[in-house]
Amino acid sequence: MESTITWTLGSTDPDTETNLIRIAQWWLALAGQEIIWQQRPIAENIDRSTIDWSKQALDETFAIHAPSLRGITLYWYKPDSPNERNISVSYIQLDLHKQQLDILPSSGKNYQLRITLPKIVYQKIQITDPQFGSLIQPNGDAVLLLRDEAQRLEIQIDLSTVNVALLKQKLS
Repeated sequence: MESTITWTLGSTDPDTETNLIRIAQWWLALAGQEIIWQQRPIAENIDRSTIDWSKQALDETFAIHAPSLRGITLYWYKPDSPNERNISVSYIQLDLHKQQLDILPSSGKNYQLRITLPKIVYQKIQITDPQFGSLIQPNGDAVLLLRDEAQRLEIQIDLSTVNVALLKQKLS
């Protein structure tokens, strides 16, 4: 599973809709979690990878409430605020490894937003009664292959000899 998911308004990429759905799922899962909200001005032809995202005075940390995605607009509430906030987007990039979302608003591209989870979050994948297979290599290492047809998901797990023994112990 790739760690970076990108969606761009008007893209003809066949994965556009799937990417937006995956980003929306991540955004919805932020409900009640503490996030770091950062905004940086950008020049028109800037290489966005050079933006300084180090902590600055106007950066905010708060628990986000009721995040949702409707169309191409992200919605949320800040704590102790009765007003729903929103931003329509033209570009979103989600880095699952770093747990951060980079956003360019559709209203004008003179700034970029970054929303980050300040704690480590592991991706969770649940599969029920998957198809599976295994292969023990000559050196004692093992390869487990789990497949979930419904989700079109295949997971390969490479285990050292030590972890094979540990797995056997935990399963007995």
